[in-house]
Amino acid sequence: MRKLFGLLLAGALLSALWAGPVQAEKIDFNKFTCAQFMELEADELAMFYFWLDGFASAKSGNLVLDANTAEDDLTELMNMCKANKDKRLLSVIGY
Repeated sequence: MRKLFGLLLAGALLSALWAGPVQAEKIDFNKFTCAQFMELEADELAMFYFWLDGFASAKSGNLVLDANTAEDDLTELMNMCKANKDKRLLSVIGY
């Protein structure tokens, strides 16, 4: 399952790079909700996951990315968001 997740994640990132120029959209994470997060496409979800991991790493000082736990982390985040759809994503992860 982890290999499948890794392949899907890599594919999503590569397709985002090959998709050509995309109109940039500003995202205010202070207002971004769990409901919005749950509506993301796979490539966007991968991008957001890594942004959130980097944000959390900067806040905590833990600079280790464990690819073995990424799928579990994302599943846990999705479950937390399902239970808190109207809450801000950052507040659900403790920021």
